[in-house]
Amino acid sequence: MMTLKCGLIFLLLIVPFIANGHGREIGGRRLNEYISHYETLSYDTKHVHASHNRAKRSVTKDPYVYLRFDAHGENFHMRLKRDVTTFSDNLVIDGSDGPVAVDTSHIYQGELLNVPKSHVFGSVIDGVFEGRIVTGRESYFVENAKHYFPNKTHTDESGFHSVIYKESHVSDPYEDVRQGHGGGCGITDEISSWMDSIQNSAVEEPEEKPAAVKENPGVPIKAKDEDFQWPPHQKYSKEANWRPNGDARSEENHHEEAHERVRRATRPKEENRNTCSLYIQTDPLIWRHIREGIADRALNPKIKHDRGRKHEIDEKTREEILSLIAHHVTAVNYIYRNTKFDGRVEHRNIRFEVQRIKIDDDSACSEAYNGESNPFCMENIDVSNFLNIHSLGNHEDFCLAYVFTYRDFTGGTLGLAWVASASGASGGICEKYKTYTETVGGLYQSTKRSLNTGIITFVNYNSRVPPKVSQLTLAHEIGHNFGSPHDYPQECRPGGLHGNYIMFASATSGDRPNNSKFSTCSIRNISNVLDAIEDTKKRNCFLASEGAFCGNKIVESGEECDCGFNDEECQDRCCYPRQIGERDLSMNATARGCTRRARTQCSPSQGPCCQSETCSFVPAHLGVKCRGETECSWSSTCNGTTPECPEPKPRDDKTKCNNG
Repeated sequence: MMTLKCGLIFLLLIVPFIANGHGREIGGRRLNEYISHYETLSYDTKHVHASHNRAKRSVTKDPYVYLRFDAHGENFHMRLKRDVTTFSDNLVIDGSDGPVAVDTSHIYQGELLNVPKSHVFGSVIDGVFEGRIVTGRESYFVENAKHYFPNKTHTDESGFHSVIYKESHVSDPYEDVRQGHGGGCGITDEISSWMDSIQNSAVEEPEEKPAAVKENPGVPIKAKDEDFQWPPHQKYSKEANWRPNGDARSEENHHEEAHERVRRATRPKEENRNTCSLYIQTDPLIWRHIREGIADRALNPKIKHDRGRKHEIDEKTREEILSLIAHHVTAVNYIYRNTKFDGRVEHRNIRFEVQRIKIDDDSACSEAYNGESNPFCMENIDVSNFLNIHSLGNHEDFCLAYVFTYRDFTGGTLGLAWVASASGASGGICEKYKTYTETVGGLYQSTKRSLNTGIITFVNYNSRVPPKVSQLTLAHEIGHNFGSPHDYPQECRPGGLHGNYIMFASATSGDRPNNSKFSTCSIRNISNVLDAIEDTKKRNCFLASEGAFCGNKIVESGEECDCGFNDEECQDRCCYPRQIGERDLSMNATARGCTRRARTQCSPSQGPCCQSETCSFVPAHLGVKCRGETECSWSSTCNGTTPECPEPKPRDDKTKCNNG
């Protein structure tokens, strides 16, 4: 029998508190070099924190956190649910000294109530939401004010704790001062030649039996030796998005010319291997940057050396680092899941899932430290050598392995990664840890590397990079890992009003329509690599996805129907596809993918007993046979009450069937 106390808890869960707040415009001032306009938020964080804690403790199936505020002339009414898709159920988190227990319940995804096609993702820490809101018309970023007002606390007299700004208010202030080589790309002939030689110098080794669990070993000793000679590497320098087409340089793009495509094969639905597993490491410099921001606000000088307080700040630092990882992986998922990489085979719903995280603190960076040295403690590492250090570890248990850092690389470089090839050269997704040969300084070297790697940084020209830019940087570098070089030729880098695409030779600020999309050139290149994996020409490390996906023509949990990805694929007048066209939205602003259209009883995607012309059940009196008879059962006919074919009646007992 439920006690009064339990009953009250239940009521709290089903009648959520909605925190209300208002955005305040700050005189049209710039927030920083990147963001031209912002407003502030001041909703009640204590109530949001209490709502988060209730949802965290909830034993109900669908606990939500609600948050409501006004800003930029819009009313935002968010419904948030714990994100259980970005991190693996078997997520392992390591600290500098081994595994650590870190709670991930503060990571959320959700939607805006009564706003069709909206989505929200982010985190709630101490009652403050930080993340991204997409309404369909505009995209907004909400950040903790501490990132821009470091001396600010939640209780100071200014009365705000967050800032909110539009995606369209993000621009690149360093467009004209970035260094690069020809069109903004840092790949010189020397670097390109070196990359090709490494990727084609792999020493293939016999297949080993898979180990139960593999640790990611430390960097070999020679990587820590200051005299070790690093070769050059691919650099990627962030430049202009508005930049028009440059001259038609002879950049290698590795994509085939447009041609008549053969009829595409469809991947067997039962496999559904579409998930790329991630290993993400954060280095001591990003730990130091985030922790100092927390300590500046939280530490009283009188208790500066309090061990309990230090432990609390360390936990908060890990919590914020997990949020940073989740925000970026989720943003990349929205891009890749909504792109059709259709080569010879249809590759849909490509997604990423974090399986392992290594959070390096800066304890190994002090002069008094006597343990094993951490090469990432070195502050003056150029970007190519930084990736090389990361690549020396064994990361073959993962689809991709990345390092997040807070290093101000020269020339405005934000990221760097190995490029996959469909031709058989090593590098990119699913690559194994193996030996590569090279000549450095006239000496022959043989080194084991993982070329399924990449890195990104969150600081540029001494300024913190806005989330939009760093999220697109990660999408860009992963695009290299999937087989796309920089966009080329002219039709795939249009510039101008609509901007350049994700794989343009330099990063973009994200304020143009094309900035978050792949060009047709990139799609071809990536599709070629995925086809090579499908044809077993390259290793397939993709994992099966257990979640439903609107657009795969299979009606799954939570879907009313599923007629395909877009209008081109959907030949069903009864159902909306995943990507709803402008015409349908103009007729029904609340239309949602994989739901039936108004005044329909069913969709043919639900079963053979739905009439495609009328979107209604096939009447029983027509006697339409939907399943033929077999040795074991009689035939079945539509009964007029369901779109599915009724289960057939079995034949009489003792009837021989199935060779029995």
